[in-house]
Parts: sequence; C-alpha cells; structure tokens
Amino acid sequence: MKKLLAIGLAALSMVPSAAAAGETRAIGVGDVVQFRRIVETRPAPDGRRAAMVVTEPSVDGNTVTSRILVTDGGDTRTVTTASGRIANLRWSPDGGSLDYLAPLDGADEIWRVSAAGGKPGKPVDFAGPAVEIGGKHEPFRLANVPPHQAKILAFEWSPDGRNLAFTTPRPGGRPVDDGVAFDDRAMDLRTLETGEYDLVKNGLWLFDARTGRTNHVVDSVMGPVAAPGKPGMAWSPDSGKLAFVTRETQQPTDNRDTLRLLETASGKVSTVDTGGARVLTAWSPDSRSVLAAKQDQLLAFPGGAVVATLPARSRISGSAWWLGDRVFAELADGRRESLFVAPQAGMLTPVSTVDGTLATCALGVAAFCVRESASTRPRLSLVDLKTGATREGFDPNPGFSRIRLTTPEPTATGYRLVPETCRRTRCPAVVITHGYDATERFMPDANEWQYPSQVFAAKGYVVLLVNETPGVQDPVPTMEAAVRDCEFADQARAGIMGYSRGAFVAEEAITRSTVFKAASAGDGGSPSLIEGSGQTAEHVNAPLLQQVGPAAGWLTLSIHQFVKSKNMPSELMLFGGETHIFHQPKHRASAMEQNLAWFDRWLRG
Repeated sequence: MKKLLAIGLAALSMVPSAAAAGETRAIGVGDVVQFRRIVETRPAPDGRRAAMVVTEPSVDGNTVTSRILVTDGGDTRTVTTASGRIANLRWSPDGGSLDYLAPLDGADEIWRVSAAGGKPGKPVDFAGPAVEIGGKHEPFRLANVPPHQAKILAFEWSPDGRNLAFTTPRPGGRPVDDGVAFDDRAMDLRTLETGEYDLVKNGLWLFDARTGRTNHVVDSVMGPVAAPGKPGMAWSPDSGKLAFVTRETQQPTDNRDTLRLLETASGKVSTVDTGGARVLTAWSPDSRSVLAAKQDQLLAFPGGAVVATLPARSRISGSAWWLGDRVFAELADGRRESLFVAPQAGMLTPVSTVDGTLATCALGVAAFCVRESASTRPRLSLVDLKTGATREGFDPNPGFSRIRLTTPEPTATGYRLVPETCRRTRCPAVVITHGYDATERFMPDANEWQYPSQVFAAKGYVVLLVNETPGVQDPVPTMEAAVRDCEFADQARAGIMGYSRGAFVAEEAITRSTVFKAASAGDGGSPSLIEGSGQTAEHVNAPLLQQVGPAAGWLTLSIHQFVKSKNMPSELMLFGGETHIFHQPKHRASAMEQNLAWFDRWLRG
C-alpha cells in the first residue's frame, strides 16, 4: 500500500496537453489544483470600475501567484502580480491607485501601485516588527491561513484621504523565570503544546497623510483568529469616526463582538453595547450608525433600531452595505448564496433571480460579484442594482471550456455526479461530505482540496456530495441513505470521505455501518476511534486513509493505531507545514492522487 500511495509528482499528469480546437478532454488533478479563483473584489470610488485579486496555483513550482486586475465590466487588465498572497485590496481615495497587503519585502506591509500599472511602493513605511501569523503558530494562529510574516494585519483609508487606519500584531510579554499562571482568557490546549503564552493584541494606528506622522491609538484583544485582521474596521462616510471590532478574549469560543468608535478629531475611543450582535462594520449614509446582525435582523448601533429583516432560514454569509435608503447584504440559505436588498425596515429579497451563487461582491454603480454554480465555473458578473439584470464579465479560467465535466444533479441532501456509463451499468460510489457545504459552488477548494469530485466522476465513480440533515444529530443514516437511494450506485462498492467535520462523519460511518467499504479522513477525526476516549467503538468495518497536517497529528496517530489494532488496514499520511485546508499545490495534488488510488484499490480491486 505504501508503494501505491508514494506517488511521485513527476508521474502525475498535472497539466495534460492542450486539446485541439473544438476538442474536449477529461478533467485531471492538475486542472482542479491549478484552478484560478477570484478571492476579493473592490469597487473604485467612482463606482464604475472594480479591482479584483485572482490566485494562480502552480504544482511545478509549488507556488501561488496573486494578480490584481482592474475591470470596467468589459476591458480587464492586470495591474501587478506578487508571489504568494495579496490581501486587503483597497483603492486610494482619489481612485488613481490601489493599496494592498503583500510580503514583497518578506513580511506583509501596505503597498501601492498605480491603477494603470507600474512598480509598487509603500504609502507608509511602518517600522514595527514582523510577527509570524497563521498556521499552528501561537499565539497568532489562523487554521486556514498559510504561515507568514506580517508587520500589518489590516488597513482602511478614510474617504477624505487624510487618515490611514491600520492594525499590527502586538505580542505581550513572556515571563519565563517564575512560571506562568494559566489564563483562561488567553490560553488553551494548544498553548500547552507550543509553550507560548502571550496574550494576543492588535495595535491600532493612524497615519496622517498630511504630516506623515503615525500615532498609536489603542491596543485591544485580537479575538478568535477565525477572523483574520481583527479588529475589522470601517470609516464613516464623513471620515469623522472609525468603527472597529474587538473581543473580550482570544478563545475560539468567544463569538461576542465589541463595537468601538474612534473620533478622529478628539482621539476619543468609546464602546458601544451591541447586545451580542455580530458587527458588520457598514455605516449609514449619515455617518450616525453601524450595521450589525442578530438572529434574523439587521440592526443599527448605537440604539439597536431594526434596519432590515432576513428571510427565514437564511444567514449573513459575507458583507453588507447601507446605500441611500436601501440596505444590501450577502446571504446564504442552505444551497446558495446571493445578494439581497431591502428598503429600510423592510424584508431582504434577492437583487437578482439568476441561478447559482452571487458572492464576493463589491458595490458601486453596479454590483461586481463572482457568479458560479455547481456546474458553472466562477466568473465576474455585473449586477444592475435596480433591475437585477446580470451581465457576464471576466472569466479567469477560459481554458475550462475545453474540459469535459459531469453535470451535478440536485438531490435531497446535496448533489450527485453520474457519469453516462453509470446510467447503463451500476458503478462504484463515493460519498464526499464536510457536513454542510454541498452548495451552489463550482469545485470549491475549501472542501475539494483532497477529494476532487469531478475527477472521481471522470474515472467512472458515482459521486454523492452529501450534507447532513438539519436538526438530526446522527449523520450516519443520512450518508447511508445517499448511497441506498441512488439507483446508479453499486451498493456493494461504496466509500466515504471528508475533511474536518467530514473526517468525523466518515470515521463514525465505518464504526457503525457496513455500507462503506473504504474511508478517507482529512485533518480531523472521531473519538470513537481513540482508545480510552469513553466513546470507543467496538468495530472498524472498513480500511481508513488519513491525510493530516501538524495540528491534527496527535489526534490522528491515536486513530491510526486503533484501526490497526482492529486488524483493519490503515494509512496515515503526514504533510508538514500545512494548514487545516492544505494550501501547498504539490500537497493538494498528492492528497488527491492518494485518494484516487485508495478508492481504486478498495472499491475496484
């Protein structure tokens, strides 16, 4: 088995030869790993242009290149590129240039480039220290962000262009001589593992563009690292106040936002009680109120007045905007996300009736959104904010028009991909689950970094993308039913795979069900497969492949040993330097190929 899994990258068909004009070819692992994505959009001050960040992974170089492009909905041009990540894309207040975070000198700092292109420079040169952010590193851990050095975490220009607000990582002291008292606000199990005890804080600073001076405003607890660049910030339209968000502790369980307001004239910082609402850092046009979401309502603070109501069974999934007498927000309702609008104190309704998902939006004269569906690759689209009419724009993956894909079909619990050959004779089936994200997105990298659904389908598998049943605690019956109810699936040759929450589901399935003949789990697991957990299973009914980064190694090693103790085949594949969702293109490619080989072995023989 080890020989089967130790697949050399040189042998992988990462980039198949281009098909002749008009011909199509089967999708491969390289196509999935190197798929380009629009990860951020930002409207120009004039509202007629938008900038976007597009990522381009490369397996050969094991790199990701980020590009900034500018479009007016028709013409699109590249402004600059950077090796690695570009984040926090912003226009300068005059619309003549773009600012962004990138490690061009080795650590994240603010860089500026002309909107027409050219050599980037620094609008402010901050002399603070570079701190490691992301990955498993304590205390600035970000489970899904690659480890990197950063001097600056986030920034925002005031609309009048006079002030630049930015945040920096501010580690606290680290006593070593007389021991360290455990602090429930700042420490947890991972603190004990790493031996780093700092209380994480952000420094908030203001750069005065007129004088060139930088002044420190306040330090505040960073809060859970699931929200990179805390505190989130937004300037009031009149530039008189800055809203920013902090938390009481840095524990991941702390989900209570604290809204704070900085008055730029006096330098005074005040705290606003939001009653536990999630602060959205979007200002009212009159600069008096900040939007926040609580349950099924958008509220205005200070005061808590109702601004809009969310439809039943929906949630805020992205940004919100307050434009004139209307409120816009990105909402999700299970399968899909879209842009919604409401008059003040009204019910939010979809701006557009187009199929699929509208997300990663930037609002100007029109909305610049990324539109995709389970069967349609992402591309930038322009949405008329009055009529909802949608026009397609920039496509970062035009070559995909020559790749054969299997069209996903909706099911009661997600989607299925059924190859044409499997409509004539039953085929082996694989369930892919993360619990809840079989949605109107095209091969989303968050849950296909190791389980390429389209490639499995191209190889002759019936692929079942399955969500858990809402309100039902036990996920295993839902997974079994997905196989049982599929008339194209060979019931005797079914497997299950998933990462994180999906790893728990897959491992629970092979301890309590005999439906699945093989399983794969990514960077997570179930206590049922840990000896002495108090929930330990009596049986393991199928071979298990695990693929993990460093953070999950202690958990998965116990699972690996337990499976082997039950005389069931087990493989534990370790990927050093990885995040919770693998980010290195070579690792992603290897993980995908290993899974294809694993299920070929156990379901095809």
